Amino acid sequence: MNPSKDVGFLSYNETPMTKFIYKGISVVSTDFKALGLKAAEFITKGETMQHYVPTELILRQSL
Repeated sequence: MNPSKDVGFLSYNETPMTKFIYKGISVVSTDFKALGLKAAEFITKGETMQHYVPTELILRQSL
């Protein structure tokens, strides 16, 4: 069985090691900086909010 030909690997949320495991694992990742800024805004303002935090697909050789 060959990765990226017979089977693919996809991980959730970027970590430093996903770049290096088997030529890189593809990742669906959240923008953690935007998430942290919105969390801080929620804490400081105390208002209810609904917000979309951007996500990104990082394609590497595992797919």
